[in-house]
Amino acid sequence: MEEPEMQLKGKKVTDTFTESICVLANEPSVALYRLQEHVRRSLPELARHKAAMQRWEVQSQGAIYTAEYDRRAVKKVEEEWREGLLHIWLYKLCTMMPS
Repeated sequence: MEEPEMQLKGKKVTDTFTESICVLANEPSVALYRLQEHVRRSLPELARHKAAMQRWEVQSQGAIYTAEYDRRAVKKVEEEWREGLLHIWLYKLCTMMPS
């Protein structure tokens, strides 16, 4: 008769122990500790990623400035070319007219 009683007491002890471990594992302070550890591990990688994105942004702004400058230069050359053609056309038109 002692063996079933011992098994019942053993089961009670292990169940209580398991429940205590679950309660401790889900304690808010443990969750905060886990969150702190996650942040501590993740933060250096996030900082490197942020620095890389900032460098990319600077390079992109430089490329955008260069492209905009080139666009304006091409537009100015195009306008001057059209104006030159207009002058040539007017000159030819004036030289062809009788005086």
